Amino acid sequence: MRHLHRNHILATTALGLILAIPFGSLMMDASKLAAAPVAGTPAEQAPALVPQPAPEPQPLPAMTPPATTDAPAATIDNAAATVVTEPPTVVDPLAALDSADRAVAEQLRDLLTNKAEKLFANKKERAAVTAFYQNRNFAPAWLDKGVENARAQAAITRMNAADTDGLDPADYKAPSFTNSTGPSALAETELKLTHIVLTYAGHLQAGRFAYTRVSRNIELPQAAPEPADILDSITTAEDAGKALDAFSPQQEPYRKLKAALAELRAKPGAAKKEQIDVIVANMERWRWYPRDLGDAHVLVNLPDFTLKVMHGGAQAWTTRIVIGKPGMATPLLSETMKYITVNPTWHVPQSIVQNEYLPALAQDPTVLERMGLRVSYGSGGQVEITQPPGEGNALGRIRFNFPNRFSVYHHDTPDKHLFAQDFRALSHGCMRVQDPAKYAEVLLNIARPREHWTAERIKGMFGRGEQDLQLQPTPIWVHLTYQTAFVDAAGKLQTRRDLYNLDSRTLAAIKSERGVVEPQSERKREPEVASSTVRARQPARVTTQGPVNVGRTQTMVYETLTHRPFGPPSMFR
Repeated sequence: MRHLHRNHILATTALGLILAIPFGSLMMDASKLAAAPVAGTPAEQAPALVPQPAPEPQPLPAMTPPATTDAPAATIDNAAATVVTEPPTVVDPLAALDSADRAVAEQLRDLLTNKAEKLFANKKERAAVTAFYQNRNFAPAWLDKGVENARAQAAITRMNAADTDGLDPADYKAPSFTNSTGPSALAETELKLTHIVLTYAGHLQAGRFAYTRVSRNIELPQAAPEPADILDSITTAEDAGKALDAFSPQQEPYRKLKAALAELRAKPGAAKKEQIDVIVANMERWRWYPRDLGDAHVLVNLPDFTLKVMHGGAQAWTTRIVIGKPGMATPLLSETMKYITVNPTWHVPQSIVQNEYLPALAQDPTVLERMGLRVSYGSGGQVEITQPPGEGNALGRIRFNFPNRFSVYHHDTPDKHLFAQDFRALSHGCMRVQDPAKYAEVLLNIARPREHWTAERIKGMFGRGEQDLQLQPTPIWVHLTYQTAFVDAAGKLQTRRDLYNLDSRTLAAIKSERGVVEPQSERKREPEVASSTVRARQPARVTTQGPVNVGRTQTMVYETLTHRPFGPPSMFR
């Protein structure tokens, strides 16, 4: 019995050594393997099964760190080399999806590969949608397990209420998932809803058409949202409807109009339709302006003949202005105020010089001198005529410069009596300010608060020669707006006359135009309306021209009459 027990022990020990050899050999250097004092092959250990005294246990050889050498390591085992060369396992990216969503995902992948141009005509939208679905392994955004999800329902509910923002819900009618049977139909419905959501967000933020459809006399950002940003915002938000609502204009005048529109629609009666149309036209135009008007900005409302300086969310100052007459409309634009010129010089444009002043000078060599104008000769013999600074200067004592392609600006005027009139569309495009010294005080105290400017200090600079007062780097934006409907400080809806027929043209475009608004850098620049239109209008003995630039100084052109030899007529200013 003890003999059998000893044999069992010996067999067990031998088997353990046999099993330990491959493990140890893999961890040893090849040279160490040959010299190791351990049992070798299983054949050499076979006699250990014969009854004999148990051998002393031998220790495993110590691990030897691999030598640092440029020579290739010796192959230890052919089997190990075979394992390394096995190809990696390919994982299907759609495998983790629910079976119903996986079937739709496969169809989405096929549609975006083969029919993307047909589904998304706009190149930027097409690229953004393709990348969006690729990044989510083509998992549907509007379906969960083949059923319309909460995200889709929230987005559709928000688009159904598009009229609260002055849009037409019929433009954003969502396709039905319920009527879509099978993965292919569901995939097409998925992409149709994606396209409608992108269209809605773009219209909500930037408008339904490019503003050039209304007028060429406009230069505004009209910034459309990026399609990738729309998709990311909606799919990461807890409430897709609120995420969509965030693309609506954020300016306070727009939000007030939106509230007024809701109140007006709640009232009975058909007479309100005209007011609704005016509000809708104004809401559409607000989409062309920057979403953030700036902490400090000048807000000009042309049909109201007013200018307001806003700072820190409150009105800092307001004044009356004179604007361009209907035939010489003041443009709509957004620019930053750069500097204020005290005692400006008026540079007479060459069209007036050639067509009016030189013929008058030929008849009477003293006529220009009596009008307070100076004649000089530039290079090549070109005649240059200027009006020096002074009380009678056509630009008054102060000019406010926000350089723009229309060359319009704010300025003083000798004709103070014009501000007493209710209708003040009387200029040739530039805006005349009733109290320019106070206006300068307000702007300078925003831009340079430590200097404590006053209107009296500015008036003390009159008559000392032309001086520029810089406002940079403080950004003070100037927004020339056309608000024929607005809510006043008392919360009452106000409407104004459509002086330039922009309401009628905006409403006509709303009824007929739909499209994707191009980025500003890609838009075709239209010629300035003021200059092109006014140059074409040349009645007898009158020369008119739009705003032009002469060197550093901005100039505004005024009508001249050669039969007024004793000073610039009021229409000059």
